[in-house]
Amino acid sequence: MDIALFTWLHEGAGNQPVLDFLSVIAAELTPYLVIACMAIYWFTTDHKGKRILLEGAAVVAFGLLVNQLITAFYFHPRPFMMGLCKPLISHGPETSFPSDHATLLFGAAFALIFRSGWQSKGALLLGIAVLGAWGRVYTGLHFPFDILGSFVVALFSVLILSWTRHLLIPLYDRIIRIVDHIESLIIRKENVYP
Repeated sequence: MDIALFTWLHEGAGNQPVLDFLSVIAAELTPYLVIACMAIYWFTTDHKGKRILLEGAAVVAFGLLVNQLITAFYFHPRPFMMGLCKPLISHGPETSFPSDHATLLFGAAFALIFRSGWQSKGALLLGIAVLGAWGRVYTGLHFPFDILGSFVVALFSVLILSWTRHLLIPLYDRIIRIVDHIESLIIRKENVYP
């Protein structure tokens, strides 16, 4: 079923220049777009919002760690390694399950979408995540099952980080103070040397 769904989603890849171009952009650039959104959110929110964003970063980091643990015990070849396609993006012959890109994208989205007042920002990131996940499959780098695995890892990571939130708040607050201090030093320096 996974191969059949991959074949359906990947159909036409390499023969549709516009769709091929968009899929490569989606597959490669969506993580940077999510990071840019998180940075914008950081500079436009208060202390409590910055805690939520740091928890989002922790969700992503934890999810990527879970991915590494999974790949230590389970290897699944990428579609092009099985001769199912010629990928639109050059990639090494590594395990495909789960997708690190999709874990990052869904982790960031879920970290915000489940927080009060952050649903619209999380929904935007979720839209970017779906686009990026489609790009990873369409370009021949991942199977749909890899994306589903990342989806589950991201949900699991959000759950774990929400359970441990009270333990991590002092760390988040310390990071916020350090970053705020660095920002104030930069602003002070710019005011002294215009």
